[in-house]
Amino acid sequence: MRIAMQPLELIKRVKEIQREAYTEPETIQPKDAKQTAAVDLSKRLQDFRSLNDASTLKALEEWRKRKMERARQREMEKNGTLVTKE
Repeated sequence: MRIAMQPLELIKRVKEIQREAYTEPETIQPKDAKQTAAVDLSKRLQDFRSLNDASTLKALEEWRKRKMERARQREMEKNGTLVTKE
């Protein structure tokens, strides 16, 4: 009579839920790995951009200097005070 009174369906369902709960961390783990990889990639891109920005600024500054020098030379040519370099 005791065996007949046991909620067998409930026990089966509890065991299924326990198995699902046990396998759930394994399915979450790849998401964490993907998120970690995404964060790492984002940081690497930001570092690359900052290095790229520094080199871009340096190149821009050199371009400005060359442009100013050319403008100065054109102004001297207009005034007829061109100095020849040896």
